[in-house]
Amino acid sequence: MSDNLQVHRSVYEVLNGAQEPGPRLIANWLGGVLDAVGKGKPIAYHPFTTFSEIMVALDVQPICCEAWDMVGLQVDPDHAIKSIDTAHEAGIPPELCSFDKAIIGSVMRGTMPPPSMIAQSGMPCQNAYITYQAVSALTGAPLYVCDTPYNTDEEGALDYWVKQYKGMISFLEEHSGKKMDYDRLREVLEESNRCVEYWLEAMELLKLKPAPHSGPLSQGSLAGMMGFGTPEGTAAMKALLDELKDKVSKGETAVPDEKARVIWFHFQVFWDNTLMGFMNELGAVVPYVLFDDFRVEPVDTSTPERMIRSMAWRALQTPMGKVGRGSFDAFIEDLLYAVDEWKGDCVILGAHPGCKWVTGAYGLIRDACRERGIPLLLYDVDLVDRRITSAEESRTRIEQFLTTVIDR
Repeated sequence: MSDNLQVHRSVYEVLNGAQEPGPRLIANWLGGVLDAVGKGKPIAYHPFTTFSEIMVALDVQPICCEAWDMVGLQVDPDHAIKSIDTAHEAGIPPELCSFDKAIIGSVMRGTMPPPSMIAQSGMPCQNAYITYQAVSALTGAPLYVCDTPYNTDEEGALDYWVKQYKGMISFLEEHSGKKMDYDRLREVLEESNRCVEYWLEAMELLKLKPAPHSGPLSQGSLAGMMGFGTPEGTAAMKALLDELKDKVSKGETAVPDEKARVIWFHFQVFWDNTLMGFMNELGAVVPYVLFDDFRVEPVDTSTPERMIRSMAWRALQTPMGKVGRGSFDAFIEDLLYAVDEWKGDCVILGAHPGCKWVTGAYGLIRDACRERGIPLLLYDVDLVDRRITSAEESRTRIEQFLTTVIDR
């Protein structure tokens, strides 16, 4: 196992002792995982739509599976591709989301520590449902899946969803051998509430024109996947907010001459770290990335019942919790809201091929943007596997599109 985890051990060795809050957050998370492996502590897998506060409160080491493979890219650019190919060779259908193929392949390669248990929120798509079933079958780890209501406005739907969350707590208690301490959970949730407050304030600053920052709020993504409810996660988000405030106070902007504001209505392309910078060179700024749109209220920590209910409700309001389930109307509504609030001049949707629910609705997206006169670029680009659409092809299409937007 030690050799199989060498990629992530190398990332930890590079980042351990870092002073910057972002790298320190990653190092803290990786250090916790490696310590759990070494001491045989329980490890819980979870997707990015299942936040880790319950696990942190139970002192169970969480691994956000999507984050694990993305961290591996920092040392080995082919880390995820090797896992994807392993999944293909084992017979996993190529149509499955590459995030999920990478998870399955990493489990098969032994490059991700085996789980003691798996907790899944049931969002955002069927790819995730089948993936964690496969991982459970491969590892023998018990699996709990929250059954997500299609429409939470239906009578009894929210109560049903809250019961699913309570069931997840009971599941984690049973398979970790630990009992939830709700005073400890309150501390963890108050910590994540502080992180969310900083996150929301940062998103508001990105509405300024010209924008002080372009591209994803990386610390927010890291905190959500690796450190929600931990001081390290909160510190990373506060550092980003302080940096943005400092830029605003000094009149610094992401692009000297802001010619166009791009609403990037999907996740960033994780293997192509310079794509957003390329758009900046063209005079375009990206003040909004879908994954950063964390419009949620603080969790009510007054009683155990309200804590669970608030956590359950918040999960349904996060980006893929909201637009990745139920009617596609929510996706369209949030896209148009983002254009209005972040003063977008155009929308680019580099759709992940695994997101069939998005690519299958291209016509609806085109119609909505056409009615509002919003320039739109739709194109397929895999967020994990660079072999599907090359960096050069992305840049060619984006440059042609933005040239038209800026010149009109």
